[in-house]
Amino acid sequence: MASSSFRSSKWDPILIIAQIAALQSLCYVIFSIILFIALTLNGSSVSLDLIFNYKEIRTDTGFGWSLIIVWVVNACLSIPILMVIVQRARQILDYVLTFHLFHLLFVWYVSQHFPSGISWWLLQSVNIVIMTFGGEWACMHREMKPIMISSGNKKSTSSSSQSKQQQQQVKEEEEELIDQQIGSSSSKIKRKSSDAEPKEGQDMTDEGALLAAVGKAKKALMLSAGRSKRNGKQKYDQIPMKDMDSEDNNSTSSNSRL
Repeated sequence: MASSSFRSSKWDPILIIAQIAALQSLCYVIFSIILFIALTLNGSSVSLDLIFNYKEIRTDTGFGWSLIIVWVVNACLSIPILMVIVQRARQILDYVLTFHLFHLLFVWYVSQHFPSGISWWLLQSVNIVIMTFGGEWACMHREMKPIMISSGNKKSTSSSSQSKQQQQQVKEEEEELIDQQIGSSSSKIKRKSSDAEPKEGQDMTDEGALLAAVGKAKKALMLSAGRSKRNGKQKYDQIPMKDMDSEDNNSTSSNSRL
């Protein structure tokens, strides 16, 4: 499962409430730490009015400007918190507005008056812009990173390597079998071709016998045709066998002499 899949596709109100509470508390903790460092360097005392009293945010005093700088630094440091808790770029604005809405309610409750200072509203709008754009950029940068899929156990890697080796062995065995079959088939073809090649002496004798038999047949047909014409009848189905026997004897004697 990917590391960016923080929330399921279904609507989970308990998870949303937990995220809002975590974001609100962490931002206040970071702001308190930065404010404590700034006040120790300035030599002032720490109080909740510096966080929840809108009248402290002023532009005509140095202490008021120091509080404004602390809020801006807090907005910048809240960007990684948004990336870790929300993890979705399209939901950053909702959580940032929710954080500032609760902060407005807390300020209203502590100061017992609805905040009407222009400097305080300008500071909150600047913080919203910084947290929204910074959180969306961080989440988009994280989502665009390639996801590395790796097995957690060494057993899976070893099993995969063993399976690859087995596959390679099987392929090699199949190739060897194919080569053997090709070699055996080629040897059989060579044997058949060598057996089918006739010898020179046998060719000469077979051709001589065939020529002699053809000549005998022609002569016998000519003799039978001449006799039938003399008798006035054409008979081609009777062949005189005596003449062919005599000619066979003559041909064999001539071949023996050769």
